Order: sequence, then C-alpha cells, then structure tokens
Amino acid sequence: MLELKECCSVPFPKRLSEEYEVRENAIYANVNASKVLDMMCEFIDSHNEPLFFILELPCEEMDGGITESKMLINVPNDVDVYFIDGMNGDMAKYILDEIGDMLVKDGMNTFGIGGHESHEEILFGKYNVMTVYTQSPEGYRAFFKSFGIKKVPALVTAWETFDGEHGGESWVYVSKETGKTVFDIPERCKEYGMYLYETRKAVGEAAEGEITYDELVGKTILVGMSYCNSKEELIEQKQFYGTIVEASKTHIRFEGADGNTFALPPDLSAIKRARAGEYKLRSTGEVVVNPDFLTTWVYVYPEKQ
Repeated sequence: MLELKECCSVPFPKRLSEEYEVRENAIYANVNASKVLDMMCEFIDSHNEPLFFILELPCEEMDGGITESKMLINVPNDVDVYFIDGMNGDMAKYILDEIGDMLVKDGMNTFGIGGHESHEEILFGKYNVMTVYTQSPEGYRAFFKSFGIKKVPALVTAWETFDGEHGGESWVYVSKETGKTVFDIPERCKEYGMYLYETRKAVGEAAEGEITYDELVGKTILVGMSYCNSKEELIEQKQFYGTIVEASKTHIRFEGADGNTFALPPDLSAIKRARAGEYKLRSTGEVVVNPDFLTTWVYVYPEKQ
C-alpha cells in the first residue's frame, strides 16, 4: 500500500502501489512520501548543469483558507508558479533541505527540480504522483529500480479511484513549530532568488465572462451559507445545492435536492462559474459533481432587543 503524504487522504488506499508508467515523453509514478527527497537529490546528482526549482501553489489560499481546502475534491485551481533559476547542485539540495519536508507533507502544492540544458524535470504533486519529463524515458529504468519502484503497463493513481461517491481530500500542512505553511515559502525564499513567473488559469477567460439571469435557469448551483450572531461571530456553516428554477432582477430561486425551494438575493456579482470537479459538502458529506455555479453568503442574526 502506498505511503501517502501527511495532508491527503484517499478512499481506497489499498488500490495504490509504488509503480510507474511510461507515457511518450513523460513518466508517471506513485511514490512513497519518505522516498521523494532522496529521489530529487538523485536527480540533481545526475544532472551536471544549471538547475531550476519550481513551486506551484493554488491562488485561492484566502478564499476559504486552510479548512475549505479539505472541502474541495479533485477541483482544478488557478495556480501561481514560482521559480528559482540558475542553481548548482549544492544550492538545489540546500533548498530541498530548507523546505522539502514541508512540501512533501503538504497536500496542496506541486514542486520539483529541472535542468536548463536537458529540459528534464522531476515533479511531485497531489496524492503522491511523481512526474518525470524526459525525451529518454527508458533511461530512467535504473533510476526507478534503485528505489524499488516497478514499471507497469498502466498506472493506477488516486485520481482513477475517485467517483461521484468517493473522492480524495487534500489540505494545507501547518508547521507545529512555526505556524508557517507552503504559502509562506515565496517570501521566505526571496533571498534565494524565488520569483513569481506566472499565474496559470484553470478556467479560460471566455468561461469567466458576464453571467446573465437567463443563463442561470435550469443550471445547478452550490450555495455556501455562514450564520453569524449580531457581533459577526460565526455560529455555523451549511451548504446547499439544487437547480435554479427562476432568475430575475427581483429574485433567484432554486429547488433543492429535497424538493424544497430556496430564495437567493438577485445579485449576479455574488455568483461564480464553478470549475469542473467534485465538491464535498462539509455539513452533510454529500458530493456534488460538476455544479454550474457557486455562491457564498453570510447571514447576520439581528441583535435581540
């Protein structure tokens, strides 16, 4: 059974093993968490060239924060991509020694090392999937064999075990000693030359266009509600979903899965298109697959007289 990183869980861990598959110019592997940094260092030792470090982080750390990251299952995020360029082997190993343990434990990031001249890369991401990009994948046969990882015709990753009822969960690792997370790394590593290279969008610009009332009717919406007292202190959070049956400048109504009808304020600015994926409702445990829209609201109870 695969030794998963600390900040993720999968519904059927016994289905996963340490194995790898070759697909054209890339290798995909399930790798035990305890082997990752050693494999990164071995990659560094075999590449006598200028190296770069790459780190991908979800953009939406503050959009619900550390706890909400556990609510979303297999949902693509916009990601910020950071680089440190022009490192030698010693510097690359120093970076891994400084932040590698946190990166391996964390469930939300992807990180790795690449060569500026060979254009080969080794990356480690969600659910313990390691990817090696290379024009010569057979050249890595001895590399994986030395770490006890066998080649298979078709790799079964955690993603292949998910369905509408069973999803994986990933969340942010928080250091018990410092309270820091992977989202503190870009600032911490500025002194080593880390910089933001780009933000990669999970949803194209056309899909993010203006939403109209007519477009809403007949579509599925996922609603998050936070209930607060008069001092704006959180009391509870609930999630609902259903099909929108009416939408106009005066009201938006949707029919829930239980047949009841609910009303929402007719504020289109509070509604977002949902990224494709599976959304687990924290309040009920239900999984909603590929809703069309998302919206979140806060209800503040009036002060008692």
